[in-house]
Amino acid sequence: MKKTDLRRLLAAGLTIGAIMTALPACAVQSSSPSGTATPGTLKAVPGFDPAAKTISLGVITALSGPISATASEQIVGQEAYWSAVNAAGGIEGYTVKLVPADNQYNPQLAVQAYQGIKDKSVMLSGILGDASTDALLPILNQSESLAIPSGQSAKFVKEPGLAANFTSYQTNVFNAISHLIEKGEASKDTRFCAMVQDEQSGKARVEALNYAGEKFGFKPGATAHFAPLDASFTAQVQSLKNDGCEVVVFGGAANLTPNLVAAATQLDFKATWIAEFYAIADSFRTSPIADYLSKNFLLTGPGANLDDTSVEGIKNLTSQLKGKPATMQMVYGYIQGITAHAILKKAIELGDLSGDGLRNAVNQLDSVSYQGLQGDVAFGPVESRRLPQTTTLFGYDAAKPYGLSAKEVAYEAPNNNPAF
Repeated sequence: MKKTDLRRLLAAGLTIGAIMTALPACAVQSSSPSGTATPGTLKAVPGFDPAAKTISLGVITALSGPISATASEQIVGQEAYWSAVNAAGGIEGYTVKLVPADNQYNPQLAVQAYQGIKDKSVMLSGILGDASTDALLPILNQSESLAIPSGQSAKFVKEPGLAANFTSYQTNVFNAISHLIEKGEASKDTRFCAMVQDEQSGKARVEALNYAGEKFGFKPGATAHFAPLDASFTAQVQSLKNDGCEVVVFGGAANLTPNLVAAATQLDFKATWIAEFYAIADSFRTSPIADYLSKNFLLTGPGANLDDTSVEGIKNLTSQLKGKPATMQMVYGYIQGITAHAILKKAIELGDLSGDGLRNAVNQLDSVSYQGLQGDVAFGPVESRRLPQTTTLFGYDAAKPYGLSAKEVAYEAPNNNPAF
């Protein structure tokens, strides 16, 4: 990890020195008649040291590169969650540590990052980027390993090697469109369009847009595409303006938003943009783009206002940050910590922390709740899994923490698609 990235995480108020420690890999053998060990005789596997009573989780995220400033905050959120768990005695006496690896938000580096930590972690509690998750799926399946994706494509919920745990892109887009129509800010006569990457996350958003069109009786307009590291969006915004787009589903991260707003301002394009929370960075609150964001962006995500400690998860996260401000990326990581905790607890109960044991643990889980940060996730066998159907909808307000002001907390549109 680069020194600048380490300082960024330390600035969040938490030490991450422990998560950089690589634990020795151990072979796994089972001696019980049923093929699993009892919790008192859990066998060592890569990432689990029964003598030291430590369990290590890998996290593949952007520790460097254009979105590292926000993506690194997911680790802070996970670390906040595990700090509280470990302080209370861990999971059945086992301390949980994180082992981070850098993919720079580049799927071509995801496999390399995984190879560097696969023998140091029992599972991955985060893979940043749908494309990186897609790149790792064949390897996870071949080795019967398990990962929690840091992405929201609905297709991931049916993958046996993944424990998807966020409201999907599809549901967030549908909920946002439903909210606009319900509030009279849009109608079936509105020109709904999209600006997305030409990959899984973009396809998921377009799928939701088409589904919303069927439900609400409109025909979607133009779809413009971009690459994750594009620096100019004049051509895309011009095409959307030429098509008369009034609401645009945007699939970009925070590194792209300033250039997007620059192009929209230059072209006097004043559509409503529907975007995920990670299109925003805290630094935007004092930037020239804040005014455009406040007038034109509707943001989706989990949680609530980041200073609303009446929400259990916000209260607990804030407490662990010890006075430092929370961000929505930290909430995202905190949710991943809750999911990983439930899986590890079940795996220990079943007596097997191997990849196969962790997959079996997910199959044996019922539903997991998230301290008011989002709706429940139904786990169990892949055919019965279900992601949350709730979306918190935010306006942009530079005076609010992280610039997010909740319009609707845990909004759930009527007649949503259960497949999402």
